[in-house]
Amino acid sequence: MPAPPPILQDLIGQEHASRFLASAVSHGEASHAYLFHGPRGVGKYDAALKFAAALCCETGGCGECPSCEKAERGVHPDIETLAPVGAFIRIEFVREINSNLNLRPHESCARVFIIKGADRFNAESANAFLKSLEEPPPFVFFLLIAERLDKVMPTILSRCQTVRFGPVPAADIEAHILENYKISPVVAQAYARASRGDMHLAEDLAADNKLSDRRERYLHIAENLAKGSWEGGASQMASEIIAAAAEQGESAEQEEEENVPEGFLVAPKKRREQDAHRRATQAQRHELDLALDFLETWFRDMMAMASGAGEAVLNRDYELELEAQSHESKVDNYRQALEVIEATRSKLSYNVDLELALQAMFYKLQEVL
Repeated sequence: MPAPPPILQDLIGQEHASRFLASAVSHGEASHAYLFHGPRGVGKYDAALKFAAALCCETGGCGECPSCEKAERGVHPDIETLAPVGAFIRIEFVREINSNLNLRPHESCARVFIIKGADRFNAESANAFLKSLEEPPPFVFFLLIAERLDKVMPTILSRCQTVRFGPVPAADIEAHILENYKISPVVAQAYARASRGDMHLAEDLAADNKLSDRRERYLHIAENLAKGSWEGGASQMASEIIAAAAEQGESAEQEEEENVPEGFLVAPKKRREQDAHRRATQAQRHELDLALDFLETWFRDMMAMASGAGEAVLNRDYELELEAQSHESKVDNYRQALEVIEATRSKLSYNVDLELALQAMFYKLQEVL
């Protein structure tokens, strides 16, 4: 199998995907539609941009020509990145794609549509998209992106070549953020491990002091729980996490209002307001998931340390605290704590009172710890 073209060689931790895509480019056998699937933050969109660049580049992805440079910056006129607004990809979104499908490329040999959220088509939008997906012009390529393959409609899945992206190895993440961010080796290792394969989360932790501060606070909550120190009780801890989630939601809503799109799918003001609210809700849910993730890492680390597996600790910057506070006799308690958090995560996916659900979780954690 040929070596990947230069532009595809730096897909960190995704050698299989890199070589698969390189083979398609080098042999001139690229499919008209690909589905990149895998967990959040593992480089699917970055890979889509680079693959799109290779499809548009005269030499198959040199990484140096004006076409490749524009593609990597996201400003290539023949590469459109489209994302769903709200919970689903709406029919208007698909009609806009279909109406522009036969336009010739502006400056290259291909036109590429990168579609995020391919697991968020509904029946109406999926049916409208199928004809374009089945019979596009020969110069058009679709690169669809989804987190979960089982959530993609079978009618869309069956018409795409699938490319799997796995969690990025911690060693690759660590090397990357050490090279690109001003942080210590211990903190880089901690972020790489605690992100659990999510490259973007590790990068955000390294670059965003507010996010790294929130991580510290969530870990501090978990540490106090393990020690039996409540700091205001379940209500206070739940309120703190809800407040952080609300702040992230407000930031997302404000950003949506300030960045009204120009050109593609400009929605009426009322629709934009509704979409901004939906994205704010998504940002809140993401922050709640993040808080639960960090709580989980603490109790997982306590269990590992108490079991004599200290080398498996994720939060390396808290290794001394974990070693001092973990107890072999409480391994089952730490395991139960993880089960409580996972049960709460499942509840939060439904329409429940978020703060009450978190309060119930903290009371239960007090019982099992």
